[in-house]
Amino acid sequence: MIQDIAPHQFHNEYQPRDPQSGDIIFSYSGNEALLKPDHTFFRYEDIHTHHDYQYLFRIDDTAFYLSDLSDLESIQMGFRFCRSYEPRMLGFACITGYQLYLWYQENQYCGKDGTRMIPDTKERAMKCPVCGNIIYPRINPAVIVAVINDQNQILVTKYAHGPYQKYALVAGYTEIGETIEETVTREVKEETGLSVTDLKYYKSQPWSFSSTLLFGFSCHVHGDCTVKLQTDELRLGEWKDPQDEIDSMDTASLTSEMIRQFKEGKLK
Repeated sequence: MIQDIAPHQFHNEYQPRDPQSGDIIFSYSGNEALLKPDHTFFRYEDIHTHHDYQYLFRIDDTAFYLSDLSDLESIQMGFRFCRSYEPRMLGFACITGYQLYLWYQENQYCGKDGTRMIPDTKERAMKCPVCGNIIYPRINPAVIVAVINDQNQILVTKYAHGPYQKYALVAGYTEIGETIEETVTREVKEETGLSVTDLKYYKSQPWSFSSTLLFGFSCHVHGDCTVKLQTDELRLGEWKDPQDEIDSMDTASLTSEMIRQFKEGKLK
């Protein structure tokens, strides 16, 4: 998955330092990243004009920063490239940096009194210098669900909207006041009309494309497995056998890994 960058070590503790040679500078415009014309990322030594830098995190000994590099010669890349960028740790760093970029962009002013927020010096947070209001990066909990029936088939779906039109699994965000397990049963029922049991946790994944922390579950539907789609969310829902072709795009996502695990007989 995209966060699997071993042997590299991701250090997200907030320990800012001044940038130095070899450090990487991310810059974003809308929903695109700015790269050098040779499709590599800007490093501190590439930049010869004055810029402000916001510390993000480290991978190994390389620090990553956020800055506005729109005055430099660059190309703009949509974020789908992060899913397959090599080395993988830079694709993971770029999309994680984008999650923080959006958070900074969306929290420039205090929601209580309208004062311009400033970065806190002790932790990764934005702080109001007048009322002391503190805002931390937002993380949205959500589930990815592998629904399996009595015939050992998996339910795959395709979204009704959006650019991603490969096979996916049932998914959805956690609502106020419910557990992750309750999210699983509610989302499956809402999107497919199926009632599921035997929930089994698989693993989690940070998914910075949507500022989400994904929780993967498998579960079972007994008896009647007629799918009744919530058509404003899904345009397709069908059962697949392990030997069937299921194109889930790449190795970046929890969805793809869970589908592979099912096809290999490792997800029951």
